[in-house]
Amino acid sequence: MKCTINGLKWTVQNADANDAILQFKGNPCFGMTDYPSLNIYIRKDQAKELYRQTAIYELIHAFTFSFGVHLVANEKTEESVCDFMGAHFDEIYRLANLIMENVYEGG
Repeated sequence: MKCTINGLKWTVQNADANDAILQFKGNPCFGMTDYPSLNIYIRKDQAKELYRQTAIYELIHAFTFSFGVHLVANEKTEESVCDFMGAHFDEIYRLANLIMENVYEGG
């Protein structure tokens, strides 16, 4: 599928576990964001919940790149941010909606 992030047109596609694109420094991974080609690859044989976390994780890579947030310069920071958001985004989103429904008084 195609998606646009800050004017950049990204392609998101499935990949097999043994595809070379899903190797990072000799280690297998669940997904990969290729900045030069604007492609996101997600390992297709994951459980639904893990696939979703991987999609969120890779989208955060794409968003930071697309908006010029230079986490890439500090690989450890970028990976930590993506790990955290991949694991917790759904809960943050759910709680934000609850707050808006139950606390926000602006109509």
